[in-house]
Amino acid sequence: MLTYAALALGLIAILMAWSATRKNKDLRERIAQVNSRVYNLRREMQETQEQAQTELLKLKFELLKLQGDLQVTGEMKIGEILAIHPQAQQVLAGFHIGGCGSCMVDDSQSLTEAAAVNGRELEPILLALNTLVAQNDNGQVSPEQLKSPNVQLQF
Repeated sequence: MLTYAALALGLIAILMAWSATRKNKDLRERIAQVNSRVYNLRREMQETQEQAQTELLKLKFELLKLQGDLQVTGEMKIGEILAIHPQAQQVLAGFHIGGCGSCMVDDSQSLTEAAAVNGRELEPILLALNTLVAQNDNGQVSPEQLKSPNVQLQF
């Protein structure tokens, strides 16, 4: 009789272990699904925030432009400067601040930081960028008006 009781208890234990394993598997699948949803929501939220920041930046610069107060300052981030004018990248590349592998800059760096890291003086860069912004009537400035590269080839 004791043998049957031990056998029944063993069988019950096996069934409980199987049930717990099955529930554990189901919970792991649910956690994986929730993690996937959280990841997708975070990615969507980040994309939405980036779009909102871009739109806010555009509106800010458009307002400053309409007020006539749009000027590039040393505290502005490189990304903000690039958003002001499509040819700002050419000006910065002319000063070897971004545009090539040896003078890469982060869009979140300020212009002052980027100039210092690349060993450039800030004032000529500000002058060139503000000249570009001031001539922003038609959106394009001739290449002659932009800062020419520091390296010139002569043949």
